[in-house]
Amino acid sequence: MYYKLMKKNYENRSWLDPVLKKILLAMKLATVIILISIMHVSASVYSQTTKLSLSMQETTIKEVLQKIESMSEFRFIYQNEKVDLNTKVNVQFKNESVEHILDEIFKKREVEYSITENNLILIKSGGEASNKNRLDSEFIEQKTISGKVTDSSGLPLPGVTVVVKGTTQGTVTNADGEYNLINVPAGATIQFSFVGMITQELAIGDQTNIDLVMEADAIGIEEVVAVGYGTMRKSDLTGSVMRANSETIKQRPNISVLQSLRGSLPGLNVGQVNQAGEEPDFSIRGRTSISGQGTPLIVVDGVIFRGSLNDINPNDIKSVDVLKDASSAAIYGSQASNGVVIITTNDGENTEGKPTINFSSFYSFNEPAKDFKLESPEEFMTRMANADLFNSRTEESGYLEPNPDYNPTSEFRTNEQVDAYNNGQTTDWKDLLTNDRMASQGYNLSISNRTNRSGYFISAGFSEEAGYMINENYSRWNTRINIDNSVTSWLDVGIQSFMTASDYSGYDLSPSEIFKQTPYSPAFKEDGSYVENANGLDINPLYLKDTDDFDKRMNLFGNVYADIKLPFIKGLSFKTNYNRNYRIENYYIFKIYGNSFQGAGSKLHEIYNNWANDNILSYKNVFNRKHKVDITLVQGYEKRAYSSTEGSAKSFITDVLGYNSLQSGSSELQSVTTQAWEEQSVYSMGRVFYGYDNKYLFTGTIRRDGFSGFSTANKFGVFPSMSFAWVASEESFLKEELPWLDLLKVRISYGSNGNRTIGRYQTLARVEGEFGYLDENGTSLYEQSITKLASQNLKWETTTGINFGIDFAILNQRLFGAVEYYSSNTEDLLYNVDIPGISRYETFPDNLGKLANHGFEFSLSSINANTRDFRWESSVTFSMNRNELKELLGRDDNGDGVEDDLVSEGLFIGESLNAIYTYETDGSLWQMDDDIPSTATLGSYKIINQDDDETITPDDRKIIGTTDPLFRLGINNKVKYKNWLLTFFINSIVGNDSYYLGADNMTGFNAVNSQILYTRTFPSGLDYWLPENPNAKYQKLLISVPSGLQASPYIPRTFVRLQDVMLSYNFNSEFLKRIEIQNLKLYFNGKNLFTITKWPGWDPETGEGITMGGRPVTRSYSFGIELTF
Repeated sequence: MYYKLMKKNYENRSWLDPVLKKILLAMKLATVIILISIMHVSASVYSQTTKLSLSMQETTIKEVLQKIESMSEFRFIYQNEKVDLNTKVNVQFKNESVEHILDEIFKKREVEYSITENNLILIKSGGEASNKNRLDSEFIEQKTISGKVTDSSGLPLPGVTVVVKGTTQGTVTNADGEYNLINVPAGATIQFSFVGMITQELAIGDQTNIDLVMEADAIGIEEVVAVGYGTMRKSDLTGSVMRANSETIKQRPNISVLQSLRGSLPGLNVGQVNQAGEEPDFSIRGRTSISGQGTPLIVVDGVIFRGSLNDINPNDIKSVDVLKDASSAAIYGSQASNGVVIITTNDGENTEGKPTINFSSFYSFNEPAKDFKLESPEEFMTRMANADLFNSRTEESGYLEPNPDYNPTSEFRTNEQVDAYNNGQTTDWKDLLTNDRMASQGYNLSISNRTNRSGYFISAGFSEEAGYMINENYSRWNTRINIDNSVTSWLDVGIQSFMTASDYSGYDLSPSEIFKQTPYSPAFKEDGSYVENANGLDINPLYLKDTDDFDKRMNLFGNVYADIKLPFIKGLSFKTNYNRNYRIENYYIFKIYGNSFQGAGSKLHEIYNNWANDNILSYKNVFNRKHKVDITLVQGYEKRAYSSTEGSAKSFITDVLGYNSLQSGSSELQSVTTQAWEEQSVYSMGRVFYGYDNKYLFTGTIRRDGFSGFSTANKFGVFPSMSFAWVASEESFLKEELPWLDLLKVRISYGSNGNRTIGRYQTLARVEGEFGYLDENGTSLYEQSITKLASQNLKWETTTGINFGIDFAILNQRLFGAVEYYSSNTEDLLYNVDIPGISRYETFPDNLGKLANHGFEFSLSSINANTRDFRWESSVTFSMNRNELKELLGRDDNGDGVEDDLVSEGLFIGESLNAIYTYETDGSLWQMDDDIPSTATLGSYKIINQDDDETITPDDRKIIGTTDPLFRLGINNKVKYKNWLLTFFINSIVGNDSYYLGADNMTGFNAVNSQILYTRTFPSGLDYWLPENPNAKYQKLLISVPSGLQASPYIPRTFVRLQDVMLSYNFNSEFLKRIEIQNLKLYFNGKNLFTITKWPGWDPETGEGITMGGRPVTRSYSFGIELTF
């Protein structure tokens, strides 16, 4: 049977020690009898003496009972399946007893009730009158319930809340997932709840041992998400806020948490990385500014974070929430026009006072996902001759037959190269300049605990990564300490802190150094020393490799807070936090080959010092179970400062100490440069949330920001927003008509955010000085001049946007997702306007123009199969974004009624900011029998004449498309069988003839208007034009065309990539218990295992084509372990 217990039940706990049972048995029985008698009398007296007044029209009996509960100590218990309390009644009582009220309500209805000793009123259907004694005793009888709670994989779940439904009587499961509840009324219902799991209820019946397997809450309706200066239940959200799957972060061993989020959330666009220690570029819903800051705001543990996300250990992260729409992000006002990423780090786990130790480690074997094979020495010599086509072949043959008099070494730049060729000596530069072992590894150790008064999380970690090029190494040490303590029932204090030490040391060699050398460019002299200029032009890259390069950085972050629950108003609290972020970056370098091998060195020391204080007053309360109010008021201040000192010297007397002895450089070639800046911000914010009956939700926010970088006239900006949501699935008519509908929520929001965009001193005129002219005595005079004009009228860029969203779930959450449409406009774009060159100033900053941005997002998840041993989940994310420059300078010089484009800056009215404006070609090439115009040459691309005149001019350029994607798509699958778990994620970005385009050519190898290609090594197998290969893909080598009249085919960079695959095994908990281990998981992860694409370059996602400086994306095979004690 299922019974519903409304509100509070009082528990009576036995206090007798088992040793005294026999002695005190008689006293116990007597006491119980006396207490029962007293309570019966008390209940009878209370029910007869308590008078109630009620006036309610067209309301359900259930609502009347709830009203009685709120006015008295009576609590109602009823049998849910058999008692209909949804009948509507009219009640009008004044100073009447509860018996009289109930008699009137249930008159002519087959419903009976009885009042127990605890003022519990048992309501039963009339047909159960004969079972009255049985039913009463069922509720009065108490028992002990115990059991174990596990997840779907059989692992114990510590920290699960287990309560007798409708009461405050409860407990939490221990580290083994076990619980014990005493004095549970027979016939009661036990409720199990845990973050991320579906809340479940079980009627105890005759059971005393109840084990439960909890299922994941697919839509996370009760999940608490961070929304800025506070948290909110997911079910109460009115804006576009998404939480990343924390399992995704843990399952993908990466240096940066951003790499783990690639493709997992619609609207969050994370770029690819191809260098060790590189932090990926990322954005939320495209671009909202031309020249302003485009990176989303980062918030860590409730405070704004200005450092690198690489400094945050992914293993320390508890959750990542993304605020996407204007109304959600408006809480951060002037800094949130690009969206907000909120990171919450781990705190102490609920383990009933027992510390939990976690250790995890991985090792990855890495390799290039795609690497260009270099020309062999034979291919190199053939390509050299092909480049010198008119000399290496005979004209009589139509340049098809070789010239017997051609000297193949005629274009060699050094005698050493000629000797190497003649002696058959070659150098494998790729082997010399790339890492033999590309690998990454990570080790993390943490200890956490939580008692009823305090919690802590302490961790340490080490990560290391070796990239494609030699010296491409990165390592990081992390430590974190998070502590919180309930000093009193009304005061909580805590600290969240971390330290990161990163090492980027090692001269960063570009892959272009490989291609700059030829197979016949010798690296070493006979004595083993380096050849200075191996190819006759460039410094031997082995000298670059040996550069003494020191690049170490330290990041110290701390946030202390106090949270006070104010006693005079229920739900009112005040929180203040103070945080400091202190970063030091040291970059020292000494080049022995510098200044013509006389040595050059420098030391740069930079300090970033940021601090902020937030004061947050919040009020949360629920009135009459229907009216939910959440009010947040914030006042804060932020200050940022920077200073740097750089010393440099050249022409060293001795290079023994390198950069540690800059005074050894020539006194005339020594210099010192110092810099510093400071900026301040002040802000205040108010946010109000109101929810009625979990159906109708409203959030309103207003924020006022002030920034020291603006002039007095525009120092402050105000950014309001509002959003509404209707949870249609809570409406009774939908519940009845569509029982398969679990969730239908409609959201709409409108708001504005700001973008500072300007430099901290950009509104001021700039004066610079230097020693210049000499006086009559030959003394250098210090001169000053104004180099930048003041711009007092600069103000905030403002982005205003609307968002429309629908959240849905059907078929018992077997299918759920969300649909979003958004549109925004940014006005007062900051732009540096070119001014007439007759003045000494070139540009002037001003606010002008408008940029529009809109898009569509869709996410769909499904539980395809779910049995005891097998579960299969899938999810799909889809997003598309478009931006359009609406207006800029407002000039119409040609008088056509349409604003002129700013062609020189690549900005076009009505087009994307990433529009491609160039000459159009279909890829066909000029042949030997063609009438080749003066603007082209043999073997070059044919340019399409757009205006049908006789010559190709710059006016023949057109917009052929954009680099923006057509859309992005992610597909994730999670298959679990017993203790095995398999996940695989497919990421795709799609383009077409107009979207996601990239230039497909060989110009990156100086194959146009330059003879430097004779000193370069090319990738093997390139399909370039020759007389015998007229339909080649690429132009003839060494073509010469007028400057600016070069064309290139553009092709879509569409790709489908198997981005992540993980296979893991969780060992059986019973086995682990014997060896005192709580959890043990072994896993394999593969990253970027294969990519389907027609892009011929390094990688379609990075957009690097056939260029010398491109880098390969890494394919990795990782093995890892996670261990919990």
